[in-house]
Amino acid sequence: MSKNKNISKFFLGANTPGGFFSRFDNLYTPDEDWFCYIIKGGPGTGKSGLMKKVAKAAKDKDIKTQLIYCSSDPDSLDAVIFPDKRVCIADGTSPHSIDPIYPGASDTVINLSDCWDSGKLYDSRENIINLTKKNSNYHLRSRLYLQAYGNIYKDTLKMIKDGVNKDKVKNYSKRLSKKFFKRKQDIFGKEKIYFISGITPDGIVIFEDTINNYHHVYTIDDEYGIVSSIILQDIRYDAIKYGYDIITCFCPLDPKNKVECILIPDLDLAFAVSNSLHPLSGVRYEKKINSLRFLDNKKLKENKQKIRFNKKILNELLKESINNLARAKSVHDKLEEEYIKCMDFKKVDKVADDIINKIF
Repeated sequence: MSKNKNISKFFLGANTPGGFFSRFDNLYTPDEDWFCYIIKGGPGTGKSGLMKKVAKAAKDKDIKTQLIYCSSDPDSLDAVIFPDKRVCIADGTSPHSIDPIYPGASDTVINLSDCWDSGKLYDSRENIINLTKKNSNYHLRSRLYLQAYGNIYKDTLKMIKDGVNKDKVKNYSKRLSKKFFKRKQDIFGKEKIYFISGITPDGIVIFEDTINNYHHVYTIDDEYGIVSSIILQDIRYDAIKYGYDIITCFCPLDPKNKVECILIPDLDLAFAVSNSLHPLSGVRYEKKINSLRFLDNKKLKENKQKIRFNKKILNELLKESINNLARAKSVHDKLEEEYIKCMDFKKVDKVADDIINKIF
């Protein structure tokens, strides 16, 4: 179980078969009186360290915090969100570039280039350029393997879908909705969209602590995510219809269609998918739903060999994609070293202290 229920962990960007997919549009809402500190600066300039310092200050004050991690380096932060204060701080550089929406009114830019030695960086320009290009090439190879994964995955889904008893799944979803949802308010609930898992240099990372923050947890054992996605989409729409605010997390392997987890804070309730990619071995669940009960075994047997063959290929493609992310991370670490030796981190710490004083 998470040691602090005030802390939740997510990704807002994902490595996917269609390339990098950003949900940073869910970061903050200026029209609802939010304010965002947007950090600009190169690799190794202290963006993540600054955010970790701000997050620690929030933890010390027992303030609810959402930590947004980087899918290309799950040890680094991309953003920190304080929902109750309607304030966030985020890395505004590529691949999830952020620019102010209402400069000064709803957001402001924190430029860490003010803390570096431009002359030293200029002297290192050849190495910086070469490392940046090398890093980009590894990311490209990783995306190509994921793209191939996506194509074969679609072929597998077609074979599985024929064996799904959709009426049976829908009826089960209705029973779940009836069990949990009562009209809460006359308006629809609000939805935030994040990722709770990511394809990273360390493999598939899923934030089980975030799920364990919820008292009632339903896990759905579903290797291919078809049955679970139908159930979770129905839960999603019904929860919003009945006025509940929810957090919906999509699967990075299909970030537009495949729901992987739904969190409903007001009910202290979570639904999450478990499979061989992330078996949720550390999650305490109240009930486990087995997707096999909704499948026609006869139809699945017809394509059993094809599905098994595809699975072997999918595992190899995902493995190679992750290997290239790890190579990219290794190069990125060297790139960070070039910037670290040119930074005045005392200035960065002062920037962090100023932000902490303004927020808290």
